[in-house]
Amino acid sequence: MKKKLLVSLLSATMILTFGACGSSSQGTSNASSGSGSASGSSAATETAGTSATSAVEAAAEVKEAETGDKPTIAFVPKVMGQAWWDYVQKGVEEWSKDTGYDVIYKGPTEIDAAAQVQIMTDLVNQGVDILCFSPNDPDACEAICKEARDKGIIVISTEASGMENIDYDVEAFDEEGMGGFLMDQLAKSMGEEGQYITMVGSMTMESQNNWADAAVKRQQEKYPKMELVADKRVADDSDAEKAYELTKQLLQKYPNLKGILGTGSFDAPGAARAIQELGLQGKVFAISVAMPSEVKDYLEDGTLQSVGLWDPAISAKVMLNTAVKLYNGEKIEDGADLGEKGYESVKLNDKVIVGDGAIAITTDNVDDFGF
Repeated sequence: MKKKLLVSLLSATMILTFGACGSSSQGTSNASSGSGSASGSSAATETAGTSATSAVEAAAEVKEAETGDKPTIAFVPKVMGQAWWDYVQKGVEEWSKDTGYDVIYKGPTEIDAAAQVQIMTDLVNQGVDILCFSPNDPDACEAICKEARDKGIIVISTEASGMENIDYDVEAFDEEGMGGFLMDQLAKSMGEEGQYITMVGSMTMESQNNWADAAVKRQQEKYPKMELVADKRVADDSDAEKAYELTKQLLQKYPNLKGILGTGSFDAPGAARAIQELGLQGKVFAISVAMPSEVKDYLEDGTLQSVGLWDPAISAKVMLNTAVKLYNGEKIEDGADLGEKGYESVKLNDKVIVGDGAIAITTDNVDDFGF
């Protein structure tokens, strides 16, 4: 870490000073830097000598190491083995190849907040310099993120705009804007009237619940003939199969249900399957953020009219660009260019970096994406 290198340089200087004053005490200073990847990590260690002469040499060596220092970077997704996060991993690997920085990409094998925190804890204990992540439960991640920052680790999140113990949170769009967009699209499909419910991947996924809150707010302000029928939000555990089952249950419980507003990437695909199976195309409508490849058929046969999206690989690259800038001592300011499309002039709201990356997926552009 750069902080370790700086400490080593100062230590070496102190040794030289004490030696010049005739002190007989000895001192040792170590500086290390490393780069990590999914297959392993490397570390370089520079050691200061115990005499005034070796202290001068050590100071020079530490300074040289600092100029060529590369951070050890880790990226922790919500889950491994799902199409969305596989796509993010490809983006991270592409960024790594383009920049020359190695990145450890590691996450839980299922949506599990405790397992994710344990992975983050292990990485922090290994001494990474940068920790990027998308939390399954932001509250559960606060303690380890505080520990990381106390150790000088740069912490960058996404889909966690309310977290405290981070340096920055990167969002592709304003949460209220995305929630409003989803409601506008659903309202258009429903003819701006009828009953609807909200669905999320998990009750602990902060951004998804914020989008749902914003969608309900937009409905109340703009679409008075629409009605939210379920007081309690439903969650599908980020599982399209569960979203499918929930949709069938909801349609049975609320026979006049006309709309399903989801915010998780599995909500609309699961709901669309139920709508299609029950022959309710054109009578019941659903929307959420979703992968183009998972909704293509539903868009083309009219079961779905549109879904919302951003490019998560681009967001991941922005997170990494932001972290490296901070590591190199640069400041992030309002209007900063963070090196990716949609983030050429970001908005900065305290710790939240907001880009302009929202995308509406329809039959017109569903084939334009590689995921």
